[in-house]
Formats: sequence, C-alpha cells, structure tokens
Amino acid sequence: MFDRVLTILGSLSTAVPHPRADERLVRLFETLQRAPSNDVAETIEGEIWQVWSAATDDAGRRLMQEGIAALAGGRVEPAEITFGRLIAHDPDFAEAWNKRATARFLLDDASGSVADIEETLTREPRHFGALSGLAQIMMAEAEWVGAANALEAALRVNPHLKNLRTALETLKRKIKRSLH
Repeated sequence: MFDRVLTILGSLSTAVPHPRADERLVRLFETLQRAPSNDVAETIEGEIWQVWSAATDDAGRRLMQEGIAALAGGRVEPAEITFGRLIAHDPDFAEAWNKRATARFLLDDASGSVADIEETLTREPRHFGALSGLAQIMMAEAEWVGAANALEAALRVNPHLKNLRTALETLKRKIKRSLH
C-alpha cells in the first residue's frame, strides 16, 4: 500500500508544484519558512489553506462547500462521494484529492486514503496536511520509518507544526528502541 507513496516521499525535495499551482503559494511558503513566530506562521498557514481550497469555477466551489459541510456534519460517506464528483469535475484540484483522502481515512479506507494522498502530493508536493495524514496512516500500520519520513517532509515545508515535531521525536525514539 505504501510503495508508491514512499517513492513520492523520496522525491519531494526535488519535486516542483503542478503547473496549475497558484503563484501566491511560492511567496506564502517562502514567508512561512521565515515566520518569526507561531502566530505569524498560523496566519500564513491559513492563507495557504485558502489558496489550496479555492476551486477554479462556480461548480467546483459549490462541490467543495457541499463536501466540507458534509464532513463537518459527520456525513462522511456523502462527503466522500461529493469530493469524488469534484475530482471528476477538476482532476487537477489537489485539495479535492486531499479532502477525499480525509473522508476515506474516516471511513477506515486506508488504501483509498493513501492513493488520494499520492494524487494530492503529485499535484502539490508541499501539502503539509497530506503529509501529516500520510504519517497518521503509516503510524496506524506500524510503518514507523515511513511515518517519520512523512513528518520530516511536512516539517521541511512548514517548520512551525509543533505537534508534528513532537510526534516525530516520539517516532524517532520508537525506531531507535526497535533497532536495539
């Protein structure tokens, strides 16, 4: 289940965003790297999520809103279906893939979620949310080294994710203990 995504993780340092990637993201990610505080970083993260979540047309915006509302209301299966419709409508929309990955994770469909994370990262290799989700799935499957690699990749993109840094430290201790 993780073979392809591990290959993607290995190439993230040299990956470039999908040609459709929004130019604002270049500036936002550069600013995020230099953010002087967690408060500033959180503001920039919010701006990144806004760009990621912006559909390119009215139909896409409607489907995104419908899917998010379904997820927020605990209607995970309808959300998964809606995000699938959004992907069919706009297959290059990285956040549609990421949202469906989240829905599939909540539906205990780890392999479907990983497949969607792969698609997300193909379109947006800086997607720290997808990388974090991948790490969660890998931890659930006791894939400690892969989970650590996913967290390290997320932290390279966004060094201000304290919870991920803590999880990474815990994973590194677990890996070290398993080697002895």
